[in-house]
Amino acid sequence: MALEKLDRQQWRFEEAVDHVAEIVRAEKSVAEEKVPEPAYGAPWLQEPPPTDRARAMARNELLVALRDGDLHATGRLSTTRANRVLPPHTEWTLHSGHSEPISPAQWRSGEFRTGSLRLIDGEFIDIRVPRFMVRVIWPQPTSSSVQVDYTTPYLDLLRAAIAHFGITEEKQPKKDNLVDWFREHQVEGEALSENLASAMATLVRLPSSQRGGAKRMW
Repeated sequence: MALEKLDRQQWRFEEAVDHVAEIVRAEKSVAEEKVPEPAYGAPWLQEPPPTDRARAMARNELLVALRDGDLHATGRLSTTRANRVLPPHTEWTLHSGHSEPISPAQWRSGEFRTGSLRLIDGEFIDIRVPRFMVRVIWPQPTSSSVQVDYTTPYLDLLRAAIAHFGITEEKQPKKDNLVDWFREHQVEGEALSENLASAMATLVRLPSSQRGGAKRMW
């Protein structure tokens, strides 16, 4: 990959959580998304909304990847303790203006909360992760990733024709030869009509081959 094409955008931790949560929700079935009715008189027994559950799972997955070193992150570090008696009543102050890498060991030994990673001897804030790494580890689901087992005799015959003639982008048989081949076959005991055979012959060839733009082998 050329350096000028490298995706250098950094996501804030919460932006990464949003991305992973969206994928988590997409992978859950409709049945899993149903929230049970709350128990009467016991609101503390209510399950969190699906969106909150997805974000909690996404947050955990991101932290596991960071602790294992599969995902890298940077943050602004402070090793200067603050006077907690005075505003802003924080433990660490004077965070660096420049981000630096956070090691897996620091993720494992620290405590992550409210967007900061607190260590024994310092604190990282403004934590960011490379967008391209998050997208590689948690890619957006696509229609091609969904398994489709449904087929029809016509689709099976189209695939058989492609295999029989060895059709590729560079090898486009003549339509007449394909029509004759389709007419020799039957679907559910019935021969294909001339119009249907012609349509199927069109479907197995590239549109450019019908305009004379592709190389014909025979």
